Amino acid sequence: MRLLSFDAVEALAEAAADRVAAGVRGRREPTLALPTGRTAVPLYDALAHRHAAGTIDLSRARGFNLDELLLPAGSPASFRAFMERHAWGRTGFDPRRCDIPDSGATDPEAECGRYDRVLAAAGPLDLAILGIGADGHVGYNLPGPPHERTHVVQVPGAVADGLGVPAAERPLRAITMGFGPLRAARRLLLLAIGPAKRRAVRALVDGPADPRWPASLLRDHPEFDVLVTRDAMGEP
Repeated sequence: MRLLSFDAVEALAEAAADRVAAGVRGRREPTLALPTGRTAVPLYDALAHRHAAGTIDLSRARGFNLDELLLPAGSPASFRAFMERHAWGRTGFDPRRCDIPDSGATDPEAECGRYDRVLAAAGPLDLAILGIGADGHVGYNLPGPPHERTHVVQVPGAVADGLGVPAAERPLRAITMGFGPLRAARRLLLLAIGPAKRRAVRALVDGPADPRWPASLLRDHPEFDVLVTRDAMGEP
């Protein structure tokens, strides 16, 4: 694990964009796991600036979202809507080459199986980009016994509260990529911003691997970059 801390979010985002560029360099059709959430926005902004400047080419990349909320099709709270606003197109990722679980799936378990088949056919991910929840979750791999495959989870109320999902859609469920593709990825890149992530970051960095802090289960990956703001490490 390589741990780097930054004074500014912008500096972290630029360092993360450097690692995305390195992860796709020399690969004809690089494959990436892509996150959503507030932590991902500065990275997508940095990639968009590089795309506009012509210094990165993601047009041949294949993107696979880590997760998606189970909501009515077309919901503005869906992670598909997030990717349309912040990532696809403006960064150079071609939406036609990106996959995400179907938020309106009538058979979520069948959709999990479809996603696993798509991931297996694509081969090992070249780079998995991760955020981390205050409880240590990555994707929606929540505290508790780990799942290797794509699966359905019930999103905890405290997490759901920050997603802008109407009360009528509660309890909220999600489809999430399991640990199998993340462990098999050639490189991992995890980003953490702000003091709310401090306990989760310390659990990841200080170990041991503990399913009560899911991100820590990835700590022994041989190519793992962890980029954090100083306040996420508890540094002044």
